[in-house]
Amino acid sequence: MKIMVEIIQHLKPGGIEKLVLDIMRLQEPEIQVYIVALEGEKLACLKQWPTLKGYQDRLIFLDKDPVFKLSTIKRLKKVLTTLGADVIHTHHIGPLLYGVMATLRLQHMQHIHTEHDAWHLRDNKQLQMTKLMLRLNHITLVADADTVGAQLSQILGRGVKPVTILNGIDTEKFSPSLSHSRYKHNIRIFRIGCAARLVKEKSLDVLIKAIANIPDVELYIAGDGPEKKSLNKLVLELDLSTKVKFIGYTDDMVGFYHQLDLFVLTSSNEGLPLSILESQSCNVPVLCSDVGAVHEGVCQHTGHLIRLNTVNEFHIAIKAQMKRTSEYYPRDFITKHFDIRMMIKAYNQLIKE
Repeated sequence: MKIMVEIIQHLKPGGIEKLVLDIMRLQEPEIQVYIVALEGEKLACLKQWPTLKGYQDRLIFLDKDPVFKLSTIKRLKKVLTTLGADVIHTHHIGPLLYGVMATLRLQHMQHIHTEHDAWHLRDNKQLQMTKLMLRLNHITLVADADTVGAQLSQILGRGVKPVTILNGIDTEKFSPSLSHSRYKHNIRIFRIGCAARLVKEKSLDVLIKAIANIPDVELYIAGDGPEKKSLNKLVLELDLSTKVKFIGYTDDMVGFYHQLDLFVLTSSNEGLPLSILESQSCNVPVLCSDVGAVHEGVCQHTGHLIRLNTVNEFHIAIKAQMKRTSEYYPRDFITKHFDIRMMIKAYNQLIKE
């Protein structure tokens, strides 16, 4: 049996975190997966995200401070040697740094690193650190979309050619509702949803402004984060308290998608977000900012892309979607290209015998 350790920054509800949980849950029997979170304390994380309780025996928390700590490298190395890890899989720059430093002298251990976007490499410090880490160790670099892979090659240079493995979701879990009725204009409220961390990069102010003057619409926002206070203030200023609902974090994302007629993502920066794959797998069409690799995950027959941060274009597109019908179902596109079982098999092909 192979031991694979997924190393992430923290275990707060989010796209990467859900991804590694699904990898652990659906991995093939001959590979046992553990998750190491650099930051966070176990009891606090379990309380914040109750789903984790079912997997707590394979979750390890290093409770790292936000600043760089040599002691975390030592702790991580001890964890990896104790588990007898054969493969580590890191996500983003923090886990990459600690993963490389902890395995420098562990020649038998394979290192796979996935970049989920390239926009963070605009920061020169992060760019130089990533280049250094890739030179220090023999690392299999993976991009989660073709666009991300092309951007990484351009930014990192020196012949860097990442392997592209598309993000995947559990399409068996995210399936359509059997009872959701198709929206008919002026018969009931048109329900729009977004699931995201409430951070500036998600540009949720654009979405709130876009629905302001559209009648018979409600907006449901799932998630939490530092921008919640300012977004609530905007809702009050626009007198939208009856139309915009902040529902916080929910463990029942399938149920969330089932109540929607449209999923809208207004992000200013993205890689290939899982939320648009999940919603379309539930047969909910999407309307998204045309950023990062988002276009790769949008069904061309039912979804639409909008220029970045254009409130008026989102406003017009939402109104058009309320009148639109289609003979196509976005789920067909997702099951064909983005099932997580295909993703796991592709990663497993990278693991050395």
